Amino acid sequence: NAAIDKRYVVDDFKQAKSTVPGMFYVPGGKGLNVSKPASIYGAEVVATGFVGGHAGNYIEDALKPFGIKGDFYHVNAESRSCINIWDEVNHVQTEFLEPGFTLTEEDFAGFEKKLELVKDADVVSMSGSVPKGLDGTAYQRLVRIVKEAGRPVILDTSGKLLEMGIEHAELIKPNIDEIRMLTGKHCDDIQDIIDAA
Repeated sequence: NAAIDKRYVVDDFKQAKSTVPGMFYVPGGKGLNVSKPASIYGAEVVATGFVGGHAGNYIEDALKPFGIKGDFYHVNAESRSCINIWDEVNHVQTEFLEPGFTLTEEDFAGFEKKLELVKDADVVSMSGSVPKGLDGTAYQRLVRIVKEAGRPVILDTSGKLLEMGIEHAELIKPNIDEIRMLTGKHCDDIQDIIDAA
C-alpha cells in the first residue's frame, strides 16, 4: 500500500491554520520504509506493490535516488498520501494516513502474476497494510507464491493479515499488541514475551 509520505515541520501547530516553514516528501508506506534502509545498507532492492496516477509515478521516480528498482502493478486510481505534522515547539507528532484506492480481485490476481519476480530474490519482505478491497487472506496468498518459489519471507503486518499470513513466514516483527493477539497471552514481562515468541 505505497504512499507519498509528506512531513510538515511547524512551530506551535494550530488546528485552524499553521504556516509550514519546512517540509519534505518521500516515497513511503511500510514496505518502502523497509526498502530504503535495506538499499542504503547495500542490498539490491526491488520494490513492488500497487501504484496509480501521478502520485504513483512520483513514488516510482522518487525511489531511484535510493538505488531502488521499482516493479509495481499499476491501477487507474491515484496513490495515497500520508501526512506527518511535527510540532517543533510542543514536540507533538500528528499523522493523517489515507486509506488509498480500492482494489478488485482482478487487480490482485494481476499482482499475483507479477510476483513471479520473486524467483530472482534472496529474501522477500512483506510489510504494512493492504489496499481496500482485499481481505485477511491477501498476505497468505502472497506468502504462498513466494514459498512455492523457494524463497524465505519476512512478514510485518497486523490483525487478520498477520494471523492468516504467518503460517509459512520465516520471520515476523510483531509489536506487543500483535503478540497478545496471536498468542492470547498478556505479555506483561519479558519472560511472558519470550514464552510467547
